[in-house]
Amino acid sequence: MIALDIETTGLDPQIDSITEIAAVRFSASRIEDSFQTLVNPNRPIPSNITQLTHITNDMVRNAPQISDVYSKFIEFIGDDTIVGHNVGFDLSFLKRGNYLKKNQVFDTYEIASVLLPCASRYNLGSLAQQMGIFVQDQHRALADCISNYQVYNRLVEKANSLPLNLLMDIVSLASGTGWSGSEFFRQIIQKRIKNGEKPQSSFQIPIPAIKNQWTDQKLELKPAEKPDRLDADEIAAILEYGGEFHKHFPNYEQRPQQIEMLRSICHAFSEGKHMFIEAGTGTGKSFAYLIPAFHWAIKNGERVIVSTNTINLQDQLIHKDIPELGQALGIDLRATIQKGRNNYLCPRKLQLIHNRGAESPEEVRVIGKILVWLHEGGNGDRSEINLNGPIEKDIWSQLSAENDSCRSNQCQIRRKGACPFYNIRDQALRSHVIIANHALLLADLANNGGVLPDYKYLIIDEGHHLESAATSAFSYRLSPIEINRMLLELGSIGKGLIGRLQTELQPILKQDNYAQLIERFNFITQYSSQLDISCKALFGLIQFFMSEAREGTPLSVYGQQLRITSSVRTAAGWSDLEIAWDDTNNAFEKIISEMTLVSKDFADNDDLDDENILELIDLFRGIGKQLLEARNQIDGLIANPIQNFVYWIDISPVNNRLTLNSAPLAVGPIVEKLLWHEKESIILTSATLTTDNSFDYMKERLCADEAEELCVGSPFDYENAVLLYIPNDIPDPNQGASQHMVETTLIKLCKATGGRTLALFTSYAQLKRTSNSIAPQLAEAGITVFEQGEGASASSLLETFRETDQAILLGTRSFWEGVDIQGEKLSVVVIVKLPFDVPSDPIIAARSESFENSFGQYNLPEAILKFRQGFGRLIRSQSDRGIILVLDSRVLTKKYGREFINSIPKCTQIINSIRDLPQVARRWLNL
Repeated sequence: MIALDIETTGLDPQIDSITEIAAVRFSASRIEDSFQTLVNPNRPIPSNITQLTHITNDMVRNAPQISDVYSKFIEFIGDDTIVGHNVGFDLSFLKRGNYLKKNQVFDTYEIASVLLPCASRYNLGSLAQQMGIFVQDQHRALADCISNYQVYNRLVEKANSLPLNLLMDIVSLASGTGWSGSEFFRQIIQKRIKNGEKPQSSFQIPIPAIKNQWTDQKLELKPAEKPDRLDADEIAAILEYGGEFHKHFPNYEQRPQQIEMLRSICHAFSEGKHMFIEAGTGTGKSFAYLIPAFHWAIKNGERVIVSTNTINLQDQLIHKDIPELGQALGIDLRATIQKGRNNYLCPRKLQLIHNRGAESPEEVRVIGKILVWLHEGGNGDRSEINLNGPIEKDIWSQLSAENDSCRSNQCQIRRKGACPFYNIRDQALRSHVIIANHALLLADLANNGGVLPDYKYLIIDEGHHLESAATSAFSYRLSPIEINRMLLELGSIGKGLIGRLQTELQPILKQDNYAQLIERFNFITQYSSQLDISCKALFGLIQFFMSEAREGTPLSVYGQQLRITSSVRTAAGWSDLEIAWDDTNNAFEKIISEMTLVSKDFADNDDLDDENILELIDLFRGIGKQLLEARNQIDGLIANPIQNFVYWIDISPVNNRLTLNSAPLAVGPIVEKLLWHEKESIILTSATLTTDNSFDYMKERLCADEAEELCVGSPFDYENAVLLYIPNDIPDPNQGASQHMVETTLIKLCKATGGRTLALFTSYAQLKRTSNSIAPQLAEAGITVFEQGEGASASSLLETFRETDQAILLGTRSFWEGVDIQGEKLSVVVIVKLPFDVPSDPIIAARSESFENSFGQYNLPEAILKFRQGFGRLIRSQSDRGIILVLDSRVLTKKYGREFINSIPKCTQIINSIRDLPQVARRWLNL
């Protein structure tokens, strides 16, 4: 077998060239021969490619041309089987004439995607690391070939460890789909049978390995008729010197801010009050709310929901804080993380789709991955497995426990205790505290419950995200692809869901009833075809309208967003959309009407009690609801907008994907109705709830006028730990010279500090320009530049940054918060530009119009909250010390600039020339 790999100047085989080519011939676990050479690409190697591969222009200047190398390379490969990782990329550069087209090809990415369902990442380096394979010179062709052959051998070992009938089932699933991994599994099966192994008679889908910790019905919480008040003094003593925490944690330090917050929450729960609590970094707010939450639940039989915005905080609470709290208090604390239904596998749906067979290579990959996962003890929670890209995630959604087709009362799988969603829900019913996220909290409210158990007491951590989370929860997004998916899933006579209903119902229905059903299915098939044609015409016109709106210019790197206002609806060309919508709406109404009649016939027929048939009927009804919702949303955008809703059309710059969008103009009234008026006590907390030392802005946005307030500062000594450096001789950020100043400043600063820097941008385009400019010079100084958006996830990027001795990390959006790097690894945070929202964003623009002074009342407070989050990335522990550098002159030149400075803790502040920064930084950091 041959493991091959190439390095190139870029990703496009039409315009990019090979810089290095390598292959190793191996047999079993032994390398027989190798081939490697650099190649002159006849074009400069981009700096980011040099940074990745360490192949420089000097190294390839005198290297052979690909034409001189190719024949020797083809001769080396011969007719052997080719092994590669994402090998299609390599072959797109290597296939010439009829060469390499007849070689058998194994793609270790495809194979690993099934055999290693829980791998954190599927790139070659990560897989090798997870398998314990030593990787040297990653992203060099020969080293990657050696890694690839080792990974391949480990995958063979893994496949041989699985039951033969499981492998045979995967091959059977792949039949007719063209999945490239089939031959690998087929050869493994043939070899095992040849060696005398006999397959079992039939394959049974493994049952999720669910561990329900608390099954005793007596453990279910029963609310007290009259709740007992919490004794704040008694509970606060837990955190005081001499209390349980002091005895349990070595070197424990009492924090007055934490105790004050705990006392306030005890008061709020006892008095049935809502509270806004801002708690600075280092307060220890999770213990400050968990202690009273558990005491309240245990004392009064009232479960408490804790909602977070990020998965990281959820994991911290459930895996670290709550176990530590239970150990410190010496009591049994029952807590559960509960997620949305889409996060849990529905074994019944898996069985249905498995029985009908996979219809695409992606379905084979996802179903195969799930079967291996379940065999190895998977519990049905999708967070355990790695789903790559939107297609795999869409397939998962068809297998998930989304409730459109859930018949929990009749489901045999639920009765046997094998349903992941209902097992978690049953466990939640017996939990003192349930950890959820904002999206689930709000989705549950939007759908009048059904996911979270009933509750009256709620703690919202990371509460500054509540408005944006509510906006997302009550928004709608529709693309032509999604309508096409609905129609494909619905199918037609003999195909899809309709075809499966035909097959299942023919033996059951009377001949006349079946004939009537087929007639209706024929109508639905006809109307589906009409709707498909009408939608394509409508979305084609929308694309043309968007092109006219940008006057025919190409899409920018940001794509295109157009808010649909009354003036847009009177623009030239909009009437064409209205006419096209009349035809499309007519097609929508026909198919929805016919599907409603069929659903009614199903409901009226008492003979349809088979579980399989009922599942299919529910899926049919679910598609009908989705089509109705899509129809209503398009009608709102084009013809009949709903008052107080924002509508816009979006075109993505990456794939030119068009979407229609709607969102509520203001979510405060919704939050007020569903939360403040409905729940007994809500604690909303965050490190950033105030602007200019006032809660007024946040309370107004969330319609929480009556909530009580508490602001507890951080225990950190910011004045001695943080140097706030503001240059007084830099250009305005909107001037042309500003970008050059940012680049030169980062280079000089990082050389002075040895990296250890996080630079926060508000624009990815500026981040990319900066990265391309500073990377070569910093690389010469031994400093690595990491940038957000280069394929790696945020968590893996942060981990790599932590592990690198000298590095700078360039981030935007999500990196303004959630980054927690303690110690000297992060000593400098650079705020490149004040984080004002993009004024053209449809929701921002619409909300701005609702204020008399939109800048002062809306844009500025929002920017201050984000600025405070960025500031909070620097000091994460008592011993941290570092520098905040603000490269936006407006903090000095604009009247509002002082509000940004006033919003952060008092620091040592220097306003001086940018030229003095490197020397001052070295002195502050004792370098």
